[in-house]
Amino acid sequence: MSETQATAAISDTTARRLVDLGACIDHLEATGNLLRVKTEVDPQHELAGIAKRFEGSRCVLFERVRGSAHPVLVGLLWNRAIVGSLFGMAPQQVPFVIADAIGAWQNDKLALQSPLLKHGPANQVVEQTVNLAQLPIPVHALKDGGKYIDSSLVIARNPATGQPNVSIHRLMVTRHDRFSFLIDPGRHLGEYVEIAEQRGEVLPVTINNGLGLAPWFVSCLPRLGDGKGSIAHHLIGRPIDMMQAQSVDVPAYADAQWVIEAEILPGVREDEAPFGEVTGYYGERARRWVMRVKAITRREKPVFHTLLSGQEVWNAVGFTAEAAIFRAVNGQIPEVRAVFLPPGGCGFYEAVVQVENTRTGLGQEVIRATFKAFKSLQRVVVVDTDVNIFDPIDVDWALTTRFNADADLLILPREEGHILNPMVNLNVDGKGGTITKIGMDALVPFHERNSGRFERVSFKQVDLGNYDIEECRK
Repeated sequence: MSETQATAAISDTTARRLVDLGACIDHLEATGNLLRVKTEVDPQHELAGIAKRFEGSRCVLFERVRGSAHPVLVGLLWNRAIVGSLFGMAPQQVPFVIADAIGAWQNDKLALQSPLLKHGPANQVVEQTVNLAQLPIPVHALKDGGKYIDSSLVIARNPATGQPNVSIHRLMVTRHDRFSFLIDPGRHLGEYVEIAEQRGEVLPVTINNGLGLAPWFVSCLPRLGDGKGSIAHHLIGRPIDMMQAQSVDVPAYADAQWVIEAEILPGVREDEAPFGEVTGYYGERARRWVMRVKAITRREKPVFHTLLSGQEVWNAVGFTAEAAIFRAVNGQIPEVRAVFLPPGGCGFYEAVVQVENTRTGLGQEVIRATFKAFKSLQRVVVVDTDVNIFDPIDVDWALTTRFNADADLLILPREEGHILNPMVNLNVDGKGGTITKIGMDALVPFHERNSGRFERVSFKQVDLGNYDIEECRK
């Protein structure tokens, strides 16, 4: 898709399913994108094992989960076509809609403020006792350290400003009222915890499970600062309802299926992990931050949302990082037309950038700007507009026929890396690490554009509907 194409307006019906998981499930069923597992399943390994068999296809709703009265949804993000259907547009268009919402928020951060409600669907039921065992929280991979909440939106206030922000973290259940959890370096929550710990104070949070894709995607957006949750309002064109929590001074999403209210304990560290991570490897066990749960509220008939750390995370990060990268790089280099983070790069580590080839040296310029826009990247490939960036064969063809390592390879040693990748050399303090990054300029050499040497073979466009074609069957 070209950045010049107009993004589709979000209808009221679409906006509803982008916020309310129940409306989202109704749409999945109506479009044939939902499978219902009616057999009782064990949340320890069996649920995830079944879900894995359907990864990349339709979403799966487990109606009977052993030990719980509540169903579990998996797979909301593992198919880009389904994500596009939920947005009511082609999947290639979604990153541009997100990018437009980021721009609208940055231009007017006070617009579309959320009302703060006292009551909402998410606190129809206030649990009388705090017991995380009441939730159908799975144990996903075979060597995971325990039950994990891995798809919930954590809202916290910046202790210095009072402004709320939202992000997603893996939370391992360690007791009936306790999590240990990971904060990636560079996340705003880490900054908030550091301020609170210096003051000797707890940091209150709400953990919001079971929401549509608008707030979910916004929580994944990198390095945008306080108040980025409001981007979701711009994404659907209206404020999203927030509600008061029962026991902490932090808002919660009124349309969530579950809200867990908790406090991050200052100076307390307990064991967390292993956990099957986005890289396809297990995150290592270490002493990490701790939350104590104070209250649990929910809908009358909630659905618990979980995900598998594979294609779902690759797509989630891909859609949002593509939006952020495109907006940042296109703002400097208007020749940039599209950005794709392919699944082979785990959604974090590789970007393919499509550009209009207008001058010598453009590819190298785009490579550097792309690395700067998203620090987790390890490999950037730049291609012409005749290359389908969503087709790995076409991208590989461009690399094979248009890339010469002598002139077109950029090597950047000892750059900041993403700590979940086992190839990153971790710093002594474990708070970051470095890796050598590479950029590959697979543009047609600018001086050769009109020489004819790089003209792609083409064929006549035909409409197969005009032909009587019989399919042969064995």
